[in-house]
Formats: sequence, structure tokens, C-alpha cells
Amino acid sequence: MRQLHPSPAHAGSLPSDELLSRLAPIAPVPLRPELLAHQAPDVFALWQAWEHEIREKRDVPYWAVAWPAAQVMARYFKDHPEWVRGRNVLDLGCGGGVAGIAAAKSGARRIYGNDIDPSALEMTARNAAANAVEVQLDGSNLLERGWPEDTGIILVGDLFYERTESDILFDWLQRARRNGIAVLVADSSRPFGPKTGVQVLVEEIVQTDWDLEGAVSRKVRLLTLEG
Repeated sequence: MRQLHPSPAHAGSLPSDELLSRLAPIAPVPLRPELLAHQAPDVFALWQAWEHEIREKRDVPYWAVAWPAAQVMARYFKDHPEWVRGRNVLDLGCGGGVAGIAAAKSGARRIYGNDIDPSALEMTARNAAANAVEVQLDGSNLLERGWPEDTGIILVGDLFYERTESDILFDWLQRARRNGIAVLVADSSRPFGPKTGVQVLVEEIVQTDWDLEGAVSRKVRLLTLEG
């Protein structure tokens, strides 16, 4: 669950090392356990403790979750490294960077980790270091200025929450596809996930946290844009 537009609460600082160690420790990514990432068993407990620690408001630290969409995409790259091998990869709205890190482990040449939340980028950097890979961080709103010119493939995980933003995002992705850039979308049955102009590569039921998702599982579709 990641935003495409920043809110005033973003301040670009993470919880202390002690707080992360206690409430969002490094742990194996469930569907790709050889990958490591900071993950909070209780995101809201981390959020409350973080705000208490710094005595300021913060957005919910969704970057401390290995979301089902990112997990499915990460495992797909292990089985199908040809999608990213030798390519420059843009992980759009990267959160904690799991998908981009998985792409790096599968032979991608360069990873751009993009998120408008500075805290998400800091967590991506930490997770990348834990996996001994490099990620080039980008905090700009790429929907307003376009993708890095050497991008070969764009990864999108769970960004289709609101109708207007989803329409803008899908138009942007279609433009990228017309420019010869491959696009992979992992969508966990979000309200405005793409239904047309896509090919389904994988469908999988993934267990989820009820407090975060309001459901015990989600059907994740891994899609590629046609044409």
C-alpha cells in the first residue's frame, strides 16, 4: 500500500535502530526466503512506537511490509530471470524495495528504486545492503516527468487504489510500453487494478494480515501490458 503523491507527514527519517530491531527486524521474505527485508509483524505497533519516539506525526510505515504483490513478483524473477537479466529496472513505488532487490538478484544490470516517501527510500537502501545489492534511489514523482531514459522494464506492485490515480498510472505505463519498455504489474485484487490491455502471467492466493488487508488472503495477479 503505497502512495503516488506525498503527504506533509513524510520527513525522511526512520525509527531508531533499536525500534526497528524490536518491531521490524530483518527477516526472510516469505515467498522468497533467501531474500531479507525489515518486516513488522504489527505495522501499527511500529507506527505508534515511532511517533512516540520522535514525538511527531508520521504516515503508517507501510514500507515495513513485504506485500503479497512484491512477494509473488520476487519469486517469479527467481523462476523467470529472463524478464530482468541484463536490463535496467525501475521499481515504481518501491516501498521497502523487495521487487527491485529480487530483480537485482536475478541479474538485472541496474535498479532504480522510486518512491515519493523518503522513509521508504531509506528502508530500500537498508534492505538492499542486507542483500548485498545496489539500488539507485529516486524520490521524484515520475508520473510527472517520465521514467529514466535507459529503463528496460518497469515493476509496479499494488498501486491501483484510487480511480483517478489509477487511470493516470495506467496511461503512463501504456506510454512506456509504446516506447518499448516492458511492464510487469503485480496486483492483489485492488479496486482499480487493470482488467484490459494486459496478459495474466500468474495468479496465486497469498496469505495476508487481517489488520492490514481486512482479509486472510489475497489473489495476486502478475500481469504484463500487451503490445
